[in-house]
Amino acid sequence: MDSNVDLEPRTTGSQTDVVVVGAGMVGLLAALSLAKRGMNVTVIDDVVNQKRSYKVGESFLVSTGVPRVIGELDDFLNDQCFVKLGVWFTYGVEGEREFRPKSEWVVAAMSEFTLQEMSDDHRDHYLYKQAKNKLAFRALAVDQQICRPDTEDLLRKSVHSKPNIRFLDTARVTDVEIAGSDTDAHLVTWTDHTANTQGSVQARWVIDCSGRSRMLATKLGHRAESRVLNDGFQTTALWGQFSGITDEMFEPVWRYNTEDGTSTRRDLFTLHLWGDGHWIWVIRLAGGRVSVGITYDQRKLPKGGSPREQFFAALAGYPVFDGVLSEDNLLEFRMYRNVQHVTDTFVHPKRYALIGDSSSIIDAYYSQGLGQSFQTMWHVSNIIEKDVRHTSLDTGYIDRVNKATFEDWLIIRNFVREKYTGVIADPRFFLLSHLLDWAVIWSTGTARYRWTNWLAATGGDPSKEDAAGRRARKFCETHLFYSKGQPWHWLPEQAVRRRLERFQTKLGERARWRIEHGITGPTVFCQLSLTRCLPSMWRLLGKTDSARVEVSGPDFVAPRKLRKPWARSWVNALPLTASQRFLLVLKLRAPLLATLFLACYALDAADTARLKGLHLLRGGRRKTPTTLSTTKGDR
Repeated sequence: MDSNVDLEPRTTGSQTDVVVVGAGMVGLLAALSLAKRGMNVTVIDDVVNQKRSYKVGESFLVSTGVPRVIGELDDFLNDQCFVKLGVWFTYGVEGEREFRPKSEWVVAAMSEFTLQEMSDDHRDHYLYKQAKNKLAFRALAVDQQICRPDTEDLLRKSVHSKPNIRFLDTARVTDVEIAGSDTDAHLVTWTDHTANTQGSVQARWVIDCSGRSRMLATKLGHRAESRVLNDGFQTTALWGQFSGITDEMFEPVWRYNTEDGTSTRRDLFTLHLWGDGHWIWVIRLAGGRVSVGITYDQRKLPKGGSPREQFFAALAGYPVFDGVLSEDNLLEFRMYRNVQHVTDTFVHPKRYALIGDSSSIIDAYYSQGLGQSFQTMWHVSNIIEKDVRHTSLDTGYIDRVNKATFEDWLIIRNFVREKYTGVIADPRFFLLSHLLDWAVIWSTGTARYRWTNWLAATGGDPSKEDAAGRRARKFCETHLFYSKGQPWHWLPEQAVRRRLERFQTKLGERARWRIEHGITGPTVFCQLSLTRCLPSMWRLLGKTDSARVEVSGPDFVAPRKLRKPWARSWVNALPLTASQRFLLVLKLRAPLLATLFLACYALDAADTARLKGLHLLRGGRRKTPTTLSTTKGDR
């Protein structure tokens, strides 16, 4: 036979409970989640012939339960990934050779950020030692920064090892035909050019994890960004991964020194550097690598011609990177021209779902992408299991997931939209806007606690849950959404989002007026943690613009012997163990933080009205805006 003649592809067919389209991190974990529940799964994606990429999205934020338990990556995360002490947010570093920011907001993962070096081990922490379920505690409180290719390699091996998962890792899906009735199966067709094979799979459910290609959203008309992104706010991300990174490169410039003589380096956190209309992330990784990216408002383009030129021009505006980053140690450069998109459907009663970038993606601020995907994945797994294993399609749950997840996307977008306008330069806005953000993030604290305990206790398999586990799962099915968080769970999801949006908008309007009229404020530093959750905002009262004020609050959980004398509080007098205080803090921190925000929001409104009145009495002339005050040196 002539070897140049194309052979007719062989055709094969099969049946399965669920087809997962896409074998990135989200698709692989979705397949493992369903397999652990006893379902037969087929995963289709040509990963063998894909160009290997470092990818973006390496940082977790209180969202490691699924990869630790479902992905069985607990040892990998603990021992082979970069230790992440928390998240660090700054404004005012642009153009500076040293860190002298006007504002800083820090949230440490589980303790004081004064853990000295990367060798500090979470297993030595007093709360970890007292935790009854160590895996659940790690899932709740211990974050790492991962290298995506290494992580996905391990997940693919795990998927290949499961007898109830069929992994077509050299095939691509060519079409999906959604069934017209509840009794019919969907038909997924695929082609494998490597094996010169084509085939089809009949499945009761299809999950689209195809990423930004958004196969089902496009085919079925679920793209919603044209209806949602109507305010002119769209962002672009430029990103690079660099090699040859050492601790010494960050000394002493990146070190933060406290008043009591302890210190830490900002690069040990997921670092966010805000500028006018943009922010830069710094995510250190194992193996001497670092991920650095800039996300900017498309209405405020960075200097330069090509995207790569814009990227390095933006980094050159931050001299703190001198000696750390250069084109010589760049491993990969990528661009997402339009970062934001969203679907109007995440799971459909016709038995298909969209998870990860195939459904929605929002600004990388707060590292929400993977966490939100894992959360949606768990809800979808519950819905599919009820349908496949118990022949009960829970349409009420489907409706709740669609409403709450869509509103959550808008809430996360609202976290950052106003910050891009330049009002981030106002220290009061910087502080209050982040205060509101964390009231929202922590609003699901009780649900996340119960969710991670459920995962650790059952391994992701509902058949292994006891009565307490069933109650926990039922609670999380309702409350594991920002728009159904603890302080406002009784309100409709849309009403919650609109109120939060109004708060951020009004804060921005007041800050914009202060900036336009040259009214500045003191330089602010605030550090929170799981157990140090209420800023001492009263310390700002009466402070001048030239002052530097730390508003970090007390630790409500640490045993007395671990506290410094000035950090001891009335909490020590409570007849509770550290573990009991920890659970109490998890339950109360979001309502208390929300209440504190409302009080500060009212004071901000009153004080800005007072300043406007004084301005009118003085003739109403606009002052020339001044730069924010800073002190010499970095404490």
